[in-house]
Amino acid sequence: MNNRFAILFVSTAFAIVAPSSHAQISATPTTKPASVANVSAPPTQLTQQQTDFFETKIRPIFVANCYECHSLQEHKSKGGLLLDTRDGWMKGGKHGQEIIPGDPDKSFLIKAINYHVPDFEMPPDDKLKDEEIGLLTQWVKMGAPDPRVTTTSKLTGLNDKARAHWSYQPVKNPPVPKVSSPGWVKTPIDNFILAKLEEKGMHPAKPASRETLIRRATYDLIGLPPTPEEVADFVHDPSPNAFEKVVDRLLASPHYGERWGRFWLDTARYSDTTGSEEKKGEYRYPFAWTYRDWVINAFNANLPYDKFLKEQIAADLMPDTKSDPSQLAALGFLTVGKRFQNPNDTIDERIDAVCKGTMALTVSCARCHDHKFDPIPQADYYSLHGVFASTEEPLAKPIISQDLSSPEYFEFAKKLAALEQKDKDLYYDLIKEKSEEFRKNPKEYLLVVMLGGKNRDADSINRKNDIIKKYDLDRDVYQTVGINLRRSISVFAPLYRFANLPKDKFAEAAKPVLAQVIANRNGKLNPLVVKAFAALPPDSLKTIDDVVDVYGKLYTSIDKQASDYLEAARHATGTEVPGYDSDLVEVIDFPNKIELAPALTTDHLTEIAPTLPVVNRNGYNKLCLGEINDLMLTDPGAPARAMVVEDAPKPHNSPILIRGDAQNRGPIVPRRFLEILSPKNRKNFTEGSGRLELAQDIADGKNPLTARVAINRIWMHHFGQAFVRTPDDLGVQCEDPSHPELLDYLATRFVESGWDIKAMHKLIMMSAVYQESSETYAAYENQDPDNRLLWRANLRKLDFEAVRDSMLVYSGELDDTIGGKPVNLTDEPYSDRRSVYGYIDRGKVPELMSQFDFADPDMANSKRTSTIVPQQALFYMNSPMAINVVRKVTQLPDFVNATNASDRVKALYTVLFQRAPQPQEIQFAKEFLKSAGLTNVDSNRPTTQPSLAVQKQRERQQKIEEAMLEKQKERYQKITEQQRRNPRATIRNPDGDFVLRRQLTPWEQYAQALLFTNEIAYVN
Repeated sequence: MNNRFAILFVSTAFAIVAPSSHAQISATPTTKPASVANVSAPPTQLTQQQTDFFETKIRPIFVANCYECHSLQEHKSKGGLLLDTRDGWMKGGKHGQEIIPGDPDKSFLIKAINYHVPDFEMPPDDKLKDEEIGLLTQWVKMGAPDPRVTTTSKLTGLNDKARAHWSYQPVKNPPVPKVSSPGWVKTPIDNFILAKLEEKGMHPAKPASRETLIRRATYDLIGLPPTPEEVADFVHDPSPNAFEKVVDRLLASPHYGERWGRFWLDTARYSDTTGSEEKKGEYRYPFAWTYRDWVINAFNANLPYDKFLKEQIAADLMPDTKSDPSQLAALGFLTVGKRFQNPNDTIDERIDAVCKGTMALTVSCARCHDHKFDPIPQADYYSLHGVFASTEEPLAKPIISQDLSSPEYFEFAKKLAALEQKDKDLYYDLIKEKSEEFRKNPKEYLLVVMLGGKNRDADSINRKNDIIKKYDLDRDVYQTVGINLRRSISVFAPLYRFANLPKDKFAEAAKPVLAQVIANRNGKLNPLVVKAFAALPPDSLKTIDDVVDVYGKLYTSIDKQASDYLEAARHATGTEVPGYDSDLVEVIDFPNKIELAPALTTDHLTEIAPTLPVVNRNGYNKLCLGEINDLMLTDPGAPARAMVVEDAPKPHNSPILIRGDAQNRGPIVPRRFLEILSPKNRKNFTEGSGRLELAQDIADGKNPLTARVAINRIWMHHFGQAFVRTPDDLGVQCEDPSHPELLDYLATRFVESGWDIKAMHKLIMMSAVYQESSETYAAYENQDPDNRLLWRANLRKLDFEAVRDSMLVYSGELDDTIGGKPVNLTDEPYSDRRSVYGYIDRGKVPELMSQFDFADPDMANSKRTSTIVPQQALFYMNSPMAINVVRKVTQLPDFVNATNASDRVKALYTVLFQRAPQPQEIQFAKEFLKSAGLTNVDSNRPTTQPSLAVQKQRERQQKIEEAMLEKQKERYQKITEQQRRNPRATIRNPDGDFVLRRQLTPWEQYAQALLFTNEIAYVN
């Protein structure tokens, strides 16, 4: 490519503007971390994401591990350090400023929690988990954002001022204001907008051109550029309802659900993975995509928004679901979130998703204390906690759609059965090998465990090591014995009773214990163990070795029975094996419980994989769980299943956890809705878990938040900014809405229309304010620089999905199939599916998507950030995906059949910009092509038959290129085979485009240069 052009682009990132009249764009400077010199300055305004990160990630670590010694509440500040206020840690302690925002390497706190400072390890008793250390380090690196402020009294939202906040007041139905220039008005929306402008002595911009308007509307509603034919039809349509016809057509398009479904998926923190490091065997969700498809279909069907919300919280409890089980997929809203080892963290994540996603309310901030700003007491949090603690996630996921008689399903079932049988064989072979190894030397394995416990002396440790070496004991086996010994109480309780006797008086002390074991008065000991001890002479137990010897002989004596039982379990068809009583089975089920074949499902194997006796106890790598997961996730015959929840058999209320500590329980609170949003006679939830009642309260037309939140977000996606610019927080800390009366007017219309989202789109888009141009006026820029009054249209940067999908449209390769399993968006072979169908790995969002500001799937994220960085430009310059597009664009018929340079430029402009180029743009193109080395710009084709030598050279080059592609495909195949066994690996596309790595022609370089322009990246 032309170097001058490339350097200019990389340095400005989207600053090259085609000569058409587009507003100039400037990047917002990045906020720098606080330096040591200014940490004492007043706290800057934090973003909602920074506040959420502190409240959900950092504060719980401080509360659980630090406040006991470093908080005002405990009246302790060891080392002079306080961590329960921002001012406390900024002031520092005896080591000076112990947290240096932006610099974890210089922060004493980070060194202390890593145990890098002798005698100052913090916490002193137990080192923090690696994940907690990583979060604190990340927090400091971010600049240590901390929303806490110091006050002389307790900071709380439980006051009249917070309760009087505008968003908690009932939605009003304001009258439509009168204006001085009614001729501009197209819908009542315009009255509200114009009234504000007239107050300021301002007037709206002129209407946008038809080309601009159809492009804006098409991206808004379906996320794709209009076709040249659609533009031409609209431009030349003389009817007064021409634009209304465009809007109706777009709302009826199946691509509408894909565009607006993706917006909701950001709010729903959609991902195809758990993001959890602990649950390695369950890292990928094979069926999250069924929730994504449900969302898309719900938008296309214009499901009333109140029902849309209720089904996502309680579809299993709604009567319609019985006749249409596909609605169960809606419950993915609860289940596609991040998972945690601590169930309380998973419940917290769901409370946050539900409250923030539906009502833009940060209820999770009340987990450890009353909400600091909003009128949400800690008791309200635990009322909702009880709802989700009474909700379970069954292992078996119901099939919601699939032709179980189709050839594809038959082939899938065949492959699945083979993998499941392979896993069963691996399981039984492994258990057989390790059980037989144990029964070869049972006494020695038991001795090794007894000698290796805590507080053992040096002689015991040395003897243990000698036994391991002498008998070549299997590490997996003695580790498993150690883990399961105490769990087999009825078998090994006598062993521990004898082990607690004093060594120097063992023989004498053992006699009464032996008598008690033989008597077995409470009947809790295994009869076979009792019988083994009963056969001993009274004075035979001199040391613990003699006791262990009893167990050794017992296990040696049942060796044949145990082997036979395992084979019978391998071929079992019922819930028990005939001929084996429960007492014998209890002894055989050690050191590993032997599962019966019918119970050995993939779900159950995933559950028990961490307990299997394999190296490092990592059964996931031994079994085919990754391959099965991959098969269910990617095979076309795999049935669709819903990620459901269900009510627990015995729903229960939760206690308040003081400071969020599960070990410090307070009073139990009933399951019910939030006090601030409830009538005075607030009722408790009585139907099962209470999820359906919760959903009904959220989606109630009288709830002052739900409709406002929905309208605020819809408006944001149409205008680039919302009435309230924090769409996931309409609490006390949010700004006042720019047009409060209009927000309430639209919220009222929304509920009155039956929560009709498409009707709201149309009402907004038919307004004059929506149809304004983006033309700017210098005076207004000074008066209203953020355009909060909407005196012009906002210039809006396209998101990742719109950018990628547009490229597929340009190349003519877009696959417009609706729904289906996820695809890999960023790796070869490149898929032609729309971006909404991309595989999202919560733990590792692809770098390309992050560079284009993809939503963080860890939490509700209704508003993406919008950055302008060089990496975005480099994607167009270097990405094989972008290269593939420019090659295909220059292979389209209109370009190939053009007879001169001007017509080729016109062909490219028609595809990429949906308009004709201006004369100066054609001239610019010719100059660029000459600088790129094209000598005869107007004739890029030979006029005579090429020579034989040239033909042969082309044939040789083609063979070289074909060989290169084959090598790429071979590498891909190897990677794919390796990844199938890895349940954490990204998925690989079964087919798609491989891109040849060869130099671009001058025309391809020019097409690539056009992809760099603002006109591609922005909607005006």
